[in-house]
Amino acid sequence: MELLKDKKAVIFDLDNTLLDSHNAWNEVDEEFFRRRGLPCEKDYCRSVSTMSFKEAADYTINRFSLNENPDDIIEEWMGLIEEQYAKHIGLFDGVKKFLQSIKKSGKKIALATAASPRLYVPALKNNGIYDLFDAFACTEETARGKGFPDVYLLAAERVNESPSDCVVFEDIIPGVKAARAGGMTVCAFLNPYTQPEWSELERLSDFAFHDYNEL
Repeated sequence: MELLKDKKAVIFDLDNTLLDSHNAWNEVDEEFFRRRGLPCEKDYCRSVSTMSFKEAADYTINRFSLNENPDDIIEEWMGLIEEQYAKHIGLFDGVKKFLQSIKKSGKKIALATAASPRLYVPALKNNGIYDLFDAFACTEETARGKGFPDVYLLAAERVNESPSDCVVFEDIIPGVKAARAGGMTVCAFLNPYTQPEWSELERLSDFAFHDYNEL
């Protein structure tokens, strides 16, 4: 891939960029609100997509006026989703082969995700790609969520490369904007779940694609 030619590291978002996890999280959201007799509003999942779990729990409590503890909400989400990440959620077609080609080229690979290690470690291991990564960073470790450059900069720091030497793969507009704000080249993965935003993702990114097998 020409865009990676002069770069030293590639940083990947996890959910809906590497892992096809959209439907699993929709089911979690629906079950969470069903237990409380509330509707799962259409914009909710998109609203929390850039947040850490703590930010998402606080946001959920405030938005729906819940008299609940954020830590309890996080544990409930974890209980609903952990088995899916450990055993069932798979990669988009062509991801493993693409990661292997990057590794073979000598470039470093890092993860920058809003997911907890409790989720991303078993998911990457179950899909046979954990050992391809040189470093991991998640928004639990940064002051701000995915709408800001923090987690991408932390990932770059952990592979000992400058932001300008890194390419970020993302699937959502706030992530693309944040990585660019951090001084990185950005590739947008146009997955089936973000189709209404494809034109904007193409405009904001340095490169956009639909299929890993074509890279």
